[in-house]
Amino acid sequence: MSIDWSEVVPDLARRRVILVIGSGISRHSQNENGLRPPTWRDFLNQAVIDCPEKGDLDSIKQAIAQYDYLHACEWLKKRFDSRWTKYLRDTFSNPGFPAAEIHQQILNLDCRIVFTLNFDDIYERHADSVHMGSFIVKNYYEEDVEEVLRGAGRYIVKVHGNLKSTKNLIFTQKDYSEARIKNSSFYQMFDAALMTHTFLFLGCGMSDPDVNLLLENQNFRYQEQGPHFFVTSHGIGADRKLSLRENRNLKVLEYDPFDEIHSGLVAELKALNAFVETEKFDLTKSLNW
Repeated sequence: MSIDWSEVVPDLARRRVILVIGSGISRHSQNENGLRPPTWRDFLNQAVIDCPEKGDLDSIKQAIAQYDYLHACEWLKKRFDSRWTKYLRDTFSNPGFPAAEIHQQILNLDCRIVFTLNFDDIYERHADSVHMGSFIVKNYYEEDVEEVLRGAGRYIVKVHGNLKSTKNLIFTQKDYSEARIKNSSFYQMFDAALMTHTFLFLGCGMSDPDVNLLLENQNFRYQEQGPHFFVTSHGIGADRKLSLRENRNLKVLEYDPFDEIHSGLVAELKALNAFVETEKFDLTKSLNW
């Protein structure tokens, strides 16, 4: 199954797309010991095993089974207490995950703004190494984060923070609730970006509460707005696709994963890059920017 990119290509060529990358992109990375960054669910299941307080973990296991990851993470964080920061860095940072081919394909799309939902810095390091430090990395909690909308540079926005400042990570139910109040300017910027750009979600799940809330607000406030695009492997189901379109204005683009690390997505992004290059060439002749 090949993705029909025809609705996305014109906006990509004109740099009117904001990419949103999630843990599915990081999963393509593999270190010298064969380790890959875990998905959120895999991280939580392993954290239950590694939890220093073993008593009564049933509520946490039940929350994970019910996809209530925010509460499961919040309760695990309390169990780990002062060990939490080290555990996060040992999981996502210290293994030394290198960039994979998919990171280069994303970089080749030449989007001016990339939102990353990931704590790791795999994509940022790769972009910096290729573009000699010219990318500007902004965190959701920075006072001038709105610069990304009108600034002239290339930006990577850490939507949930980074492992250099673990106290600012958005990882639990409490973190999300506090961030909406303390960092309201970031969410206003995100809201404005949804109005002015087409969003393309790659390697993302459907459970991020803040992103979902912003999408739903936009969808019901501005019902004539063009769709954003959610890329996922096939098998999502017709009812779920209809719900995403009607409630969040997300149009699903499906691909064949080929294998467990979804190398099929890499092939689709290669094809997308070729289409965008052709579109850019045509634009240089028509000057219809």
